Amino acid sequence: MDGDVMATVKTMPASGPEAGLGARLQLIELTKVYGDVVAADRVTLDIAPGEFITLLGPSGSGKTTTLMMVAGFVIPTSGQILVNGEDIAFRPPHKRNIGMVFQNYALFPHMTVAENIAFPLKMRKWPRDRIEQAVREALQLVRLPGFEQRYPRQLSGGQQQRVALARALVFRPPVLLMDEPLGALDKKLREEMQLEIKHIQESLNITTIYVTHDQEEALTMSDRIAVMRDGRIEQIGTPRELYEQPASEFVASFIGESNFLMGRLERRDGHAYLVTEDGWRVAIPDAEDLPAGEQVTVALRPERIVLGERRGENHAEATIEEIIYVGEATKFRVRLLGDRLLTVKQPSRLETMRWQRGERVLLSWRAEDAVLLRGRH
Repeated sequence: MDGDVMATVKTMPASGPEAGLGARLQLIELTKVYGDVVAADRVTLDIAPGEFITLLGPSGSGKTTTLMMVAGFVIPTSGQILVNGEDIAFRPPHKRNIGMVFQNYALFPHMTVAENIAFPLKMRKWPRDRIEQAVREALQLVRLPGFEQRYPRQLSGGQQQRVALARALVFRPPVLLMDEPLGALDKKLREEMQLEIKHIQESLNITTIYVTHDQEEALTMSDRIAVMRDGRIEQIGTPRELYEQPASEFVASFIGESNFLMGRLERRDGHAYLVTEDGWRVAIPDAEDLPAGEQVTVALRPERIVLGERRGENHAEATIEEIIYVGEATKFRVRLLGDRLLTVKQPSRLETMRWQRGERVLLSWRAEDAVLLRGRH
């Protein structure tokens, strides 16, 4: 039942006049302070109806604290949480009409699947016939029809995750919150569930905040990603924007891999260059607002460096120090003159496999493949 999630997800029609209407969710200067620790620092987000936003960051970055403030389990020190313009920042959780999927699923072990899914509806005092219909629709939505009478202990991890998702969606909330819900699953199942959750979210058009520290998960699932650090949003944008145009060294290193080059900005013959301390000159995109002589840092993705060919404005000779085969790609750690190390990533092809450790090789890349970083380090 956990496999074959690449197929189109068939969903049942939603119940009630509010079905399929995601809410606009706004976080305005949302702050949480514990003593001397600022866990969330003026977090501001404007999330469109039906948008899937991921809060991405390392442990302690403030992403879960922010999510729990939206859920109502953490009271903000200051700030606003607006759902369709109405401030719910100090409303108790059960009065927010928000769906929540926890990291450990939080299923009631003594209740059947049907009873677990029906629980939020009973708390809302829905009539029995409407509850039964909603539970059937929710099980169909997560592809678990026929599992009504099973208990959580009789389910696999992926099935438990689906039941938790069904319980969060059964009352058709306008906002869904998910706190690292796939962390306990193995890699293959986690990747399958990423797509399934995204398909369900899109079919319901439900506004979603998803918390994870897994950058591949964020890139796969999100309409936009808010990268968090030290309680603040470092950068927000689409997966492509964050990968192709990271604003800081932190974002460039947290989303994907990057090589970093530092030096002073030089202009010559209408082109911009980064000149390192040892005099290495690298062609980079021009930043016309920065004066010549300014200290700058650029990020260069490993896959943008070409091995063994002369392409673009930049080229250098290096010695291969390490070769790491990772299936569809091969990583090379290479050393340039001046003890500078770079990582190169190439598709695993026959011509890639000919390189050996200790061999001298030509590297090249285009000026526009380097990204000038402007944010804090």
